[in-house]
Amino acid sequence: MNIIKAIIKFIHKMNEKIAKLFSYCIVLLILALCYEVVARYVFNAPTTWSFDATYFFCSAAMIFGMAYCWQLGGHVKVDIFSVKLPRRVNAALQCIFMVVLFFVCWINILHSMFLDVIKSWSILERATVGFMPPIYPYKTWIMLGVFLLVLEGIVIFIKELYVLIKGEELI
Repeated sequence: MNIIKAIIKFIHKMNEKIAKLFSYCIVLLILALCYEVVARYVFNAPTTWSFDATYFFCSAAMIFGMAYCWQLGGHVKVDIFSVKLPRRVNAALQCIFMVVLFFVCWINILHSMFLDVIKSWSILERATVGFMPPIYPYKTWIMLGVFLLVLEGIVIFIKELYVLIKGEELI
């Protein structure tokens, strides 16, 4: 059990560090947007790179923050009914829904993304508008963010399964 706890702590810490590192992309996003606004409206010289830069920065901050947000319980939940249930029953429902909905959905998405990322790297795919930046790194970090989300899902599933079996929290 100590090995499982160590793995859970490692995944939590990894997701936290990655999310905090990529949160600085928001600062870069704001700087790029401010630069674009000044260039466009003050100097009447809009940039060709601003649109691509903003969705790169925003996507990196968002995708690498999803797992950490879930770890902290920051996602919106509608728990009108489950909050009134005993903790073990709630854990059973969480396990069922995670297997039926979460894992089926996100593992299929991850599989499709993996195939798309391989193809994108093989042709060194570029955007077709703007200044045509390479998008294979973009697709790669989106896939890595989804992978981290699935890892966090596994951790949460294990914690809920432990509550279901033992009746107490794992960590």
